[in-house]
Order: sequence, then structure tokens, then C-alpha cells
Amino acid sequence: MTQGGGVGTAEAAENQPESNRNIAGIGIHFTPDNKGMHIITGMRPGGPAESCGRILVGDILFKVDQKEVRNVAIQDVIRLLTGPPDTAVTLAVLDGKFPYLAPKLCECQRVLVDQLGVITKRE
Repeated sequence: MTQGGGVGTAEAAENQPESNRNIAGIGIHFTPDNKGMHIITGMRPGGPAESCGRILVGDILFKVDQKEVRNVAIQDVIRLLTGPPDTAVTLAVLDGKFPYLAPKLCECQRVLVDQLGVITKRE
């Protein structure tokens, strides 16, 4: 597995121009499946996504700030998840075992990528 987009690692953050270093994320790992869905594969311990308490590994990232992300390129999903530190992003996730249930909503505050980051994985 390789990391997609180069976003989320401390090394990637250090190599970005100064103007891009204030980009923050919510600390989730996800990978697209063959149906265009983004499956949550992990969360940073103590990060905003994990702290929400409603998101589980195996859940499906359905919407980011009310924008559906099925069949959206991974780089575009990263752009939706990241933003200025201490700003909110609302996720709607589908239960990975029961995706027909209503989405679970979670509002997360973004934190600097040096502290947390968003790392995506591709198979």
C-alpha cells in the first residue's frame, strides 16, 4: 500500500511552501473501493474523527460538508477534509455493516497536519 496525495505526513508538511503549512485535517485514514466509496481504514488516536465517537473503522465516508463523495477523486476528498486549523467539517458516514441505515453525522474541528494529518491509502 502507498499513501495517496502526499498529504498528512509530517515530512510532506515540511516540504510544502510556507503558505500551505497551515492546512489542518481530522485524522482519518481511508481508501477507495471498487464501487467508488471511500472506506475508513483507521483514525489517529485522540484525533478529531476518533474523538467524535460515532465513526468506526469500516464505515463509509458518504458526505463531507453535505457534498456526496462517492466516485469523487481521492485528492478532491482530501481537499474537502482539510482546511484552516480550528475550523469545523461535518461528516456523514454510513455504517460499514449496515449501509442502508441513516448516515451518522459528526462535526470535527480540524487540527494542523503536523499534529495529526489526513493520510489516505491506496491498494
